[in-house]
Amino acid sequence: MKLRIALVQMEINDGKKDENLKNALSHLKEIKKLKEVPDIVCLPELFTSGYDLRNTPQYAESIPSSTIEKIKEISEDKFIVIGSILEKDEGKFFNTAFILNKKGNIIGKYRKVHLFSPMLEKEFLTPGNEMDIFTIEELDDLKIGLAICYDLRFPELFRILTLKGAKIIFLPSEFPSPKRDAWKTLIRSRAIENQIYIVGVNRVGQGKSNHFFGNSIMTNGEFIVILNNKPQIKIVDIDVAELKKIRNNLPLLKDRREDLYSFKI
Repeated sequence: MKLRIALVQMEINDGKKDENLKNALSHLKEIKKLKEVPDIVCLPELFTSGYDLRNTPQYAESIPSSTIEKIKEISEDKFIVIGSILEKDEGKFFNTAFILNKKGNIIGKYRKVHLFSPMLEKEFLTPGNEMDIFTIEELDDLKIGLAICYDLRFPELFRILTLKGAKIIFLPSEFPSPKRDAWKTLIRSRAIENQIYIVGVNRVGQGKSNHFFGNSIMTNGEFIVILNNKPQIKIVDIDVAELKKIRNNLPLLKDRREDLYSFKI
């Protein structure tokens, strides 16, 4: 199955929610005008608030949120949108990724499991405790997974999503400098070891406490597209059927030992 995916690498102004949302919506409007619109559009992590977590209660929204409703007005009947925002639920706050389908319905959400303490997530947010794959009916029942930024450093999460059937894992991110080499190495590693597509969409520009280098990536380990360090929208065409060829050539998933954790150490 062939797919067209848009990576929206955008600059985010920490704490300027209205400004950031306006920026994101303008990108979606720009994409909507394309002669051939993409099937899926991916935005960065916390694209409305950035990492101004001390003011989380001011920015967090209950899902379905006003932000998602505004995205729906643009994207409905055109493309699927994936991104991450601050969510509030029963007095707790989460870094939550969502999938909004072409009908404007939320068909999946994922609360970030691994919170990044150097950027104060553990101080102000609650970690999620669930993960799953999501089936997109409009795209021939394509199965995808969600992860967020720091999750990239925990390979077991990606292996579990792969074993559940994910063919693509989307990774909205705010991966900070000076970790560019780690970002590129880890994304390609997760793709190679699981024989899947990884779509990592990173923020660019200067935040209150960190700089962000962009370099958004789409790869299956062999095929790879890397963006620059400027705000940019990149449309990439892929063929999910390529994964079958990769797995036939090297059957990693079939050859793995399911009884590995019973070994004596």
